Amino acid sequence: MDGTVSISGDGHEVLHSSGTSPAEWVIRGAVKSDVGRKRRKNEDAFGFFPELALYVVADGMGGHAAGQVASALAVETIRRSIIETADEDLTAATDNFGHHSVGGRRLVIALHNANERVLETSRSDPKMRGMGTTVAAVLFDAPCEVLAVCHAGDTRVYRVRGDSIEQLTEDHTVLQQLVRDGKLRPEDVPSSKHRHVLTQAVGTNDVLHPELRLEEPRSGDVFLVCSDGVHDVVTPEEMLACVAQMPEDLDRACEQLITLANERGGKDNSTVLIVACARREMSS
Repeated sequence: MDGTVSISGDGHEVLHSSGTSPAEWVIRGAVKSDVGRKRRKNEDAFGFFPELALYVVADGMGGHAAGQVASALAVETIRRSIIETADEDLTAATDNFGHHSVGGRRLVIALHNANERVLETSRSDPKMRGMGTTVAAVLFDAPCEVLAVCHAGDTRVYRVRGDSIEQLTEDHTVLQQLVRDGKLRPEDVPSSKHRHVLTQAVGTNDVLHPELRLEEPRSGDVFLVCSDGVHDVVTPEEMLACVAQMPEDLDRACEQLITLANERGGKDNSTVLIVACARREMSS
């Protein structure tokens, strides 16, 4: 995946029935990934799996072919894990707001499985030594009417709701930890040369603590997942404006955000995945 890759789900509707009310969710999505203007290879990977209501972006690292291998391996392992745990009797994940989600539990398990797989591959092949990848994934858990967001690293998930945008993930970086501890001002992070020093990534350590967030989606919500090649140079306000201008053409919205990233230097690979959900009442 060394050039530009684009997939759109706008041409068809993916329906996910709710188990608690006479309604169904219509999910539309699109994704675009680009190598940028400075890199020879695209070490980003994505998973666009509407049949599983699963959407993933991974940003590999390790140089040479290792970054590509790590990100692709993580995405595929997450996909397989979600399929394999579909019928398991798992305890639902819960949050402080009373949300429950078996899908969220499955997503956490999937990231742990990806960590083990990438780490095992890294240790067994000297050419892959030291590779790893960031991951951000969203899984729509229709029976629980919850969207599970799980991540490790600095690939981000945003939610556009009405005329506002909110970052749903917090970067797992040293600088973000300093901000959380009150030792660094948030406005100082973008100018730091060390802003991408990660505290967590898939495949770099035996122990992974993926962060899970459960969201109650509303009809009209749009979720945007992107690698740092995008969010480093495109502001949340610009993401919001782009989605607002093209609410029915998610493929064009992805393309515009990639274009913006490249116009601003294209120093990194860039990937944008956008998913829109709408609630539709079922006919009796």
